[in-house]
Amino acid sequence: MGNDAEGREADLERREAEVSAREAALERREAEVSAREAAHAERVEAASAILAAADERDATSDTRDAAADKRENDLDRAELLAPEDEYGYGGDWPERRSASLDRRHAKDDRTASHDDRIALTEDDAGHGTDEA
Repeated sequence: MGNDAEGREADLERREAEVSAREAALERREAEVSAREAAHAERVEAASAILAAADERDATSDTRDAAADKRENDLDRAELLAPEDEYGYGGDWPERRSASLDRRHAKDDRTASHDDRIALTEDDAGHGTDEA
């Protein structure tokens, strides 16, 4: 009977060791998942900040374009309605150049916003749901 009790005790110790090993493996996997979730949250936060900046640049570009269009339309209207001797040839070139530069800056801002969005999608491709 002594051998039987010793055998059961050894079996119980072996099972407890296996349970402890499984619990340790589970804790490691949970820590890995937590680390991946934290890294994902950081990437999402960074991407949100980039998108917000891109949206803000686009809104500023729209405002700049609208103001440039209005200035140039006002110049066209003033030139059309002015008496012949009031406007000389090229008298409004500085204003038109300013409007053109505003449009160019708006286009550059939109291009930068577009590039940021493309970079986000390319970066996201490297962060799939690969399981370790």
